[in-house]
Formats: sequence, structure tokens, C-alpha cells
Amino acid sequence: MDADEVLCRIFGASPVTAERAAAGIPKDEHLGRSRLFQNLTWVNEHIRKSLLNLYIDTWNSADNREGRIGPHLVRFDVSMHHGLCIVSPDRLSVNSQSSFSTMRANTGVFKGKWMYEVQLGSKGVMQVGWGTAQCKFNQQYGVGDTPNSYAYDGNRVRKWNVSTHKYGEAWLTGDIIGCALDMDDGTIDFYRNGRSLGRAFENIPMGAGIAYFPTVSLAFTENLTANFGSIPFRYPVEDYEPLQAPPLAQVRQAMLLFQWLSQVIELLEYSKNVDKRNVPLEDKTMSAQAFLMCLARSILKHIGPLLTVPYVTETVFVPFMQTLCDLNTDDSSTKSSYSNVRSTRSIVCLDLLWTFLEEHEIKMCLESTVLHLLSAFRHVSLLLEYPDQCKSLMLLTKICQHTVTRQYFLQHLLFDRVRFANFVHVKPLDEGGLTDVVEKVWWETNPLDPSIEANKTSYLYACERIKAAISEVEALQVELLVTLLDNTDGTAKRPTSRTIFLKKFKRFVQENLISSRTPLPITLCCFHRLLVAFRILWDTEIGTSPVYIPCRAFYDASINYSGIDRLGGVITHLNKTFRNELLRLLGPDHEVIVAMEQQQQQQQQRTTTATNEASNNTYAAVVGTAVRPLVDLPAAIPAAVYPRLININPPAASGSQGSSMILERFGFFSHTREDRTPIRHGPADPAISLMELLDGIILFYHVAAKKQLAKVAGLRDSMSAYITAIADTKARLERETIPGKDPDAEAIQRELLRTTDIFNKKLSEQARHMAWIRAAVYSEEKQAQLAWLLKVVTLTLQTASQQGNMFSFVPDFYLETLSDLIITLRAHMHPTTPIENIPDYRTMLCNVAEFLCDHFLDPRIVHANSKDVLILALAGFVSNPLMLEALENVPRESRIKIVTSLLKPYENRAWAQSNWVLLRFWQGNGFAFRYEKSPHLSKIGMKQQESVYQLIKPCPSVIYQAHVRDVLLGSPQVTTPFLNSLLNQLNWAFSEFIGMVQEIHNVSSRPERVFIESRQLKICATCFDLAISLLRVLEMISMVARDVFNDPTQSSSEILLARLCQLLCQVLNRMSSQTNCFQHVMLLEIPDLESIDHFPILAAVIGILLALLEKEMKDFAAAKSTIEVPKITRSLLTEPSFQISSLHFVLGDTKLKNTKTKNVKPFSLLNYQEDVTAEEINRVKQMITYLDTCHVLLPDTKLISDDENACTICYAFPITAIFKPCNHQTCRTCIDRHLLNTRECFFCKTTIDKVEDLSGNTLHDFTSEFPISRATS
Repeated sequence: MDADEVLCRIFGASPVTAERAAAGIPKDEHLGRSRLFQNLTWVNEHIRKSLLNLYIDTWNSADNREGRIGPHLVRFDVSMHHGLCIVSPDRLSVNSQSSFSTMRANTGVFKGKWMYEVQLGSKGVMQVGWGTAQCKFNQQYGVGDTPNSYAYDGNRVRKWNVSTHKYGEAWLTGDIIGCALDMDDGTIDFYRNGRSLGRAFENIPMGAGIAYFPTVSLAFTENLTANFGSIPFRYPVEDYEPLQAPPLAQVRQAMLLFQWLSQVIELLEYSKNVDKRNVPLEDKTMSAQAFLMCLARSILKHIGPLLTVPYVTETVFVPFMQTLCDLNTDDSSTKSSYSNVRSTRSIVCLDLLWTFLEEHEIKMCLESTVLHLLSAFRHVSLLLEYPDQCKSLMLLTKICQHTVTRQYFLQHLLFDRVRFANFVHVKPLDEGGLTDVVEKVWWETNPLDPSIEANKTSYLYACERIKAAISEVEALQVELLVTLLDNTDGTAKRPTSRTIFLKKFKRFVQENLISSRTPLPITLCCFHRLLVAFRILWDTEIGTSPVYIPCRAFYDASINYSGIDRLGGVITHLNKTFRNELLRLLGPDHEVIVAMEQQQQQQQQRTTTATNEASNNTYAAVVGTAVRPLVDLPAAIPAAVYPRLININPPAASGSQGSSMILERFGFFSHTREDRTPIRHGPADPAISLMELLDGIILFYHVAAKKQLAKVAGLRDSMSAYITAIADTKARLERETIPGKDPDAEAIQRELLRTTDIFNKKLSEQARHMAWIRAAVYSEEKQAQLAWLLKVVTLTLQTASQQGNMFSFVPDFYLETLSDLIITLRAHMHPTTPIENIPDYRTMLCNVAEFLCDHFLDPRIVHANSKDVLILALAGFVSNPLMLEALENVPRESRIKIVTSLLKPYENRAWAQSNWVLLRFWQGNGFAFRYEKSPHLSKIGMKQQESVYQLIKPCPSVIYQAHVRDVLLGSPQVTTPFLNSLLNQLNWAFSEFIGMVQEIHNVSSRPERVFIESRQLKICATCFDLAISLLRVLEMISMVARDVFNDPTQSSSEILLARLCQLLCQVLNRMSSQTNCFQHVMLLEIPDLESIDHFPILAAVIGILLALLEKEMKDFAAAKSTIEVPKITRSLLTEPSFQISSLHFVLGDTKLKNTKTKNVKPFSLLNYQEDVTAEEINRVKQMITYLDTCHVLLPDTKLISDDENACTICYAFPITAIFKPCNHQTCRTCIDRHLLNTRECFFCKTTIDKVEDLSGNTLHDFTSEFPISRATS
């Protein structure tokens, strides 16, 4: 290849020949090096002259266009702002950190037509427009709130100039709003994505002393980016000029230079592909490649300064790169023809840029490129194919194929300047685009509405269209992530891209853990794309299945868990507690062990010396000089992954700095600053690096992604509410159409029709958004991804549990993610995407259920929040028939284990949740206990607000009821403490409830008006609900395990029976009076006390009595000749507080007449015919008759004694027991019940050694090796 041919190819034949002829250089003259030198000299001179011809003296000079005032570079004026703002380095992006922040540009206009654009980074309350320099703003008043300032707010769809009027349309994140000011006619117009919103203001003040400045006001956390002309307008308006003049001369120069550079790149590509032997030029003094590189340098030294101008980068460089990557076509075939094969020409171009441009030039160019691509990507798409978004992704991926560029992006741009997560988000179409795609809307109706059902096929087809379109975008996003996670570009002096990505991603997740910096829709998209990218990389590089994170990763510090709690507590405590096991598993030379030894040495030295000199002390002393002590060291670095970091020899004189860096290399850094841990060079271990990525994805789901899934479920709930409302309205409309004499009927019909139209319009809007959610969020593919992750988390926890005490090192978020994923699949995605769609969903749910059963109250789980997560996850399984089926299908050993754990005493633990789980085993089987919410709430038409048990359909479990029976009857040593604690809690809950009811009664009886705190009312209602749930659990026990109260071989059974009867009688007596405080408070109809009523608590008590007396009633009826009262019946009837009238009350049979309550309808179960069956009513009547009969058979048991002989605790029985050694006295019943809880004396707190009767016979003896307790006589 001849040099002349090269020059002609690049610069054109005519100019080259003419200028060489003028210079007198014969074509055949061989001047060796001199000739090449002259060629390069000519090239430099030709470039200089060509550029000079295009040069106009506007670079770095004042903008003297008529009608504007200010510098030629238009930016926000940071010296003029109100409120706290974060401003980008280029002073074009603003993020408000105050309630209402205002920022003004540094350039104003007083004549002519001018405009600027803003791209919205959020869609909240913002006012954008124009204001004069005389406007006085503050944190309450922004642009548009003062005279001579004018603004548009798309969030509230209003225009503002002191007063406000409806204007424009709602805006969305990514929208580009044009603000146009005509100072010739005195008008202001606004544009949304190039579409005029109409004339906003006319006849604005103009004249001497009035100049308008671009001004924006933003609410807290709202943000936008302004374009005053620094880059081309996305939607220019004819005849309107930008405030900043475009650098037209620089654009023309850049276009010419890139034309030449394009030819150089083609020749370089040709020389590499064809001239394999690097053929020299004809004069043989230089290779063709070297000569081309010299030409490239001559061109690029002029390109470099131009690329620091964002306008040039966007106008010339980006289209140039698109051409090199074959992405400049606008037809629909671009995506189909796109492949992720490395683009050789773009790689050559970037190599040249990094080689010959100054560092600041290439970095500014790349930053402007990424910002432009992000702006185009975030813009709301008007077409379902997302053409702009796809083009941005394809170009970014191609650019990222260049190693140096990719690593620069990761280090400085994609996590710090623009946030890579923005590029993996798929934004919904705007309202217009969504309406075009989803022409006909559909929603589920019950009963089926033929007019709505006719649209179902068209609606579901539109959903499939949306899914197909966004799947192409998602595929491009996954390709980008796979490119960024390259693990082959590391060298001895450079880390891999994956290593950089993982370090930055860890920081990104931690930032979202501290505060939700990333919008929720973006986090969910980011999570799904990362998960897909991980699975692709895992299958490619590792290929093993099933995937799980080994337990070793949680304690060998291969993954940095700084600031993350573990299931077993704090990591430093775990390291100390299980040091020997860590030593056995990791070995004495592992960094974790060495770090602990250094920590111990440091603690010892700290007690003996006050200062340590780094120059002559050991490494432990160096660590002692660090900012924070090593006792807080969260993790160390494994030898298998990291190079050796600890040097036993004394460190260099750099002293404290060296120790600080070592600490940071151990992951010892604060959340509030960047991790400066030295990054590993060379390729990362594929398995360990991907495990770290998967761990980060799991944490990211728990931190952020799950919130969006829950949020979009709210749309479905809202639709359900509208569907119900429209059905009710139509039903009422049908009733109103019946001919009648009501003169208002026609007006009512019109209003109902108008209401129906409003509901239909809202439902249509929501149905279109739901179509998007079905396609993008709740699709079967997304469900499958979440199910796969649930299996990974479950297997990780199961395998970790097999490692003994090492299970304590598992980070707490794994357990929370397990619960989160179950909730998402069961409650959020289902039923839109049924959980049955998952192929092996039964096995998946059974595995989770088995884990929960085996680890409920696991002593290795110490973290308080993790304990709550376990019980809440278990509660989720007993709240749904499908989940309960999985819980019932776990191995019998696991079922018995969970029931045994649930039946542990209700002391020193969160007993209310355990009791709720037991309640769910029973709900649906108890007496009149088939309701979701108490029937009295349906009668009064109010919604239950906050209660222990929420509105969940009953799904009782006969299997677990049987296990409760087996555990209670088979383990007396478990049964007595459990039932005693249950009765204690019932006594506490009901006593607290009655006490608060009495306080409310007293307050309401005062003549003056008194305010009752809502918090106190809610506590009162909660205690009532707790009492009901405890009573229902007692009902289940009384039904399935009645013998625990009637076992003659157990001395405690009679005591427990007596306590139960006493509590039931107390509840009945408090509830059955028409004149007590309970009745009075009910009549007040206090808003927060809707859940309080006779029905739920009396039905529970009646259920217990029926369960206890059922067998005795049958036996008594069978043996008609007997006159002996059965044991349980006798215990109930001999209870001093028992009143047969309280049982008659439940059927409305009350003899008491009171003037205050004569107009009040008495309570009766007979009033609840839909909730209490005739059979149940008949059983109640039989029980009352039975008790009446037995009450007659009993002898008169009235106590005849004076006060001196009565027990001072209960005043119901005479004194029959003496405590030793203190000699205090009570009745036998009181001391027996007291000894179930404590051995301290009632009166003096002395420890009781023995209890004797009045004759000196020993009743209880605690002094012997085996305590003696005689049964109650």
C-alpha cells in the first residue's frame, strides 16, 4: 500500500495532488524518512487549513445575540437559590433536599423568542417556568407563586401565576418539558415531549428593567436536568432560540475530522484483517499500520478539545459510534439484526481515543456520551417497540465491549454519575401509547358481566404484545450486564470488570439499605435482570445444579457482610463463642483466625500500655493505632481468595497509614463513605465471584425489590374495590328503575349513572395499567425467576442448618428473604399469576414449610427480628388452604416438633403470634366460629380496623388438631406449664380489658366533655381480641384433649379445671349484665371499639363449656337413674362465682328491666341465625337444662363462716392450709394455683418449703429430693 493511496483515500485525491504539486514534490522521488516526514507535515498543514476555513470566532467568546443578558455558558446560578439543593458538577441537574427549593439560571432575556428544556428525573410536585430577577422566593413560595413569575406543574396539572388554573396534562418521569417565552408578543407556552400544551400566559409584563430568567421550584427529593442549549434540543420549536448559542463551527470541524477518522479506522481494520504480515509501505521505511497511527494522531489531536464540548459529542461523536456499530438505521430491523458480536471498528476507534486523547478529553467525551444515552433511554417511549431505548442499550453494550472503556464506566460513571440501574429499567408507555396498545379493557367480574367478558381475548392479546416487546428490551439489558460482568479482562496489574462491578454493586445495595435512593420500579427491574444474568453466567462458567450458597461463605469472610446481623447475633460474639469450631474448620492460618488472635493480643496490650509506637511494635500494635478497635472487626479475607495481608514482621515506617489500609482491606469501613479496600487484580474465582453476586442479588431483593411487588399488588386491590363499588351501584340503579311515586327517582338515576361512568373510566385506566403489570411484573417468567430464587434460599438455609453451630453465622436477611418470597408468590402475584403455574410448587412449599417447622424456636436463632420472621412466616402458612396443605404434608416428625414448640409456656416469648397459629388450626370448627369477621360487624356495617386475627377465611386443620391432642395427652410435664401460662395470659388480657372499659365508662359519665386517646382505645380493643383468641384455643383443647382437665392421675388437672371454670364464670358475669360498664361502653359506639361486642366472646365461652360438658351430658342422659353429678359439671357449679342466669343471657332470657336499657335490644344468639346453626342453639338449650338439673341435685354449698376464717385471697373458701416456715394461711385452692407459678409466699415472699393442713398433715413438701404433692381432697 502506497502512502499516496492512503492519503488520497482519507483526504481525497484532488486536494492532495494539487498541494503536493504546488510544493514541487515529484511522485517518483524516493526521499526515505524525509518523504514520510513531508507527508505527515503536509497532513498536519492540510488539517489546520481545512479547519481554519470552517472556523468562526465564537469559541470561548461572549454571546452577543440581541435580547439576552448573561454569560455564554448558561447554567443554574448556585449563588441564587432558596432551600437546600444538590447540584451536579455541570450545574444543569438539580435535586431538592428541602420542602420547596428554587433555582434560577444565570442568563435572562428581554427581547425575542427563547426556550429551554427540562427532563424530569421524577414526577412529583415541581414548577418550571420563567421569573424576573425581582421575584422574592422562599421555601413556601417558588416560581409561579409570586408576581412576574410563571410556571407549569404537571403533577397537579396546573399553571401558576400567584393564582392557579387547570392547564396541560399530567407528566411522567423522563418527560421533556419545553418552556417557550415570546418577548415580542408577551406569551409563554409549554410543551410536553414536543406536543404543545396550549397557550399558558398572555400579556406578561415587558419593558424597561424586566428580564425573565429560567426558574424551577422542586419539592423534597424531586429532581430534573435542564438543557439551555448545551446540547441539541430534543424537541426544538420553530423560531425559538436556545439561551446558549450552539457551537456550530466546532460541530462542522468535528464532522470533517470524524470523516477523516472513519477512513483511517477502515484502513486500520483492513490492515489488521488482510495484511496479516504487517506489510510495509512501498518505500519500506514504515509499516502501513504505523503510518495510519501517525495520521490518526494528527487527526485526534484536533478532535480531543472538541469532544470536551457536550454539544459536539452528542451531535457528532454519538452518531459516528452508531455508524461504526451499524446501529444508525431507523427501521424496525435494527433489533432483529443486532448481535453482541464485538464490533471491530468501534474497538479500533476507542483504542485510538484512549491512546491519543488527553485523559480529561476522553473522560469528558465518555461522560457526555453516557449522559446522552441515559437521557434518551429514560425518555417516555411513544411506541411499544421502544426504539430509542433499544438503540441506547445496543450502543452502550457495544462501547462496553472495549475493555478500558468498560472498566472506566464501572469505576467512575455507571455507579457514581448516572446509576447503572437506570439502564435496566423498562418504563411503561405513557397514557396515549398504552391506550393505543390496549384498546379494549377487561377485568374479572362476579357474576360475569357479558359486556366486559367480551373484551377478554383482545385484552389478553394486548398483554402478550406488551410482554413480547419488553422481552426484547430485557434481553438487551441482560446482554449489557453480562458484558459488564466480564471475568476475562484481568491482568497482574488490573482487576477484572466483574471484580469492579461486585465492589460497586455491594456499595449500591448498602446505600439502598440505609435509604431508598433508587426508585422502586427501577429496583425491581434491576433485580430481575441481574438474576437472569447470574443464571446465564453460572450455566456458562460453572454449570452445577442445584445452586446454593455454601455455609462456609458466611463465616470465612469470602463475602463482606459489614453491618449485617446474623441469625445467631453479632459476628464478634459468634467469633468468640465458636472460636474452636472456626479453628477446626478454617485452620490456624486462616485470616479470620489470625484476625481474632491479633484482636486478643491488642486487648491484652491495651490493658498494659497507653501508647504504641508503630516503628518498633508488632503488627498487633499497629492495628491498635487504628481509628477503631479490632473488636469491631466485622470480617476477614480468606486466603483462598485474597493474597496474604498480615505480615508478622514489623511494618514499614508508614505506620498508622499502613494499619488503616490493612483494616480497610478486611472490609473495615463505615457505611457513610466509599470502601477503599484494595481491589484484587487478575481473574476472580468464577464460583466465588458469582456466589458473591448471587448473595448481593438476594440482599437487594430483600432491601428494595420486594417493596415494588407489594406496591403494584395494591393496584389489583384498588381495582377489586372499584369492581365491587360499580356492582353495588348497578344493583341500586336496577332497584331505582322500578316504577314508583318517588319524585326524586329520576335525579337519583342520573346521579347513579354519572357515578357508574366515573367508576368505569377509573377502572379502564387501571385495567390498562394492570395489563402492563401482567406483562412486565406478574408474568409467568418473572414468577419462575422468583420461584427459582426461593429454592436457592431454601436450600442455602437447609444446608447451613446441617452445619451445626455454623448455622448461627447465616445473615439474617436470608430468613427474611425466604418469608418475603413466599408472601410475593402467594399474596402478591397470586391470583393474577396463579402459584399453581410453578411446575413443582407443592414440593417447593413443602420444603419451606419443613424448614419453618424444624427451626421454630431453634436455639441457634438468637436475633430477635429473625424469631419474629419465623413465626410470621408460619402464620402465613396457616392462613391459606394451599399453604396449609403444604404444612400438613411435611414429615410427621417435623409436625410434632412445631406443635411441641407452639405448646411451650407463654412466658418470656412472643406468645400472641404462637397463640394465633394455634387459633388458625381451630378456626372453622369451633362453636359459631366459621366467620372471617365477627357477625356483629356485618350487622352494624362497619369494617374491622385492627385486630389480632385479620379477615382471613377459616381453614381448620384436623391433622394439627390431632397433633395438639397427642402432645398434650402424651406429655403431662409439658401440658401443665402450658395451660397454666395460657390461663395466666387470659386472666391478664381480660382483666386489662375490663379495667380499661371501666376507665372509659367513668370518663364518659362525667358531665364535662373529656377526650379519650385513640391509642388507649386501640389497646383496649387489642386486649379484647387477645382474650377471644385465648378462649378459642382453650375451646380447641377442651374439645380435642378434654382429659387434660379430667385426668385423675394428674394432681394438676383438677387445679387447672377449677381455674378454667373460675375464668369462664368471671367472663360470663362481666358480659351478661345489661347495666354494667361493658354494656354502657358498647352503647357509646366509639369508632375505635367496633370489634368489641357480646357475640365473639360469649360464643367462645359457650364453645368451651359445650366442649367440656359434652361427654358428661351424654352419659348423664344415658344413665337416667343416677343422682351423682359428674366431675366437670360439679367443678363448674361449685365455683363460687357461677350464676346460671349468665347462661340464660346468651339466649336473650334476661329478667332484669331497667329504664336506661329498656329501649336496647337484648343480646341473643338467636339473632344470628346465619352464623349460629339451629343445632348449635339446641345444644346450648340442652346444656342450660342439664346444668339446671344438676344444680338441683347438688347439696347446698353456701359457705357459713365468719370473716376471720375466710381466705383473705379469694374470700370464697375457708382457710385450710398453712405455709412453712412463715405460717401464713390461705385456702387450699389458692395455694395450689399459686404454686403452679412460684414458691414464694403470697404475703412475705419467703420461699415455701412445706404446706400443711390445719391438722398438720403435709400437702406439699419441697424439702425432699422428690417433691410431694397430694391431690386435692
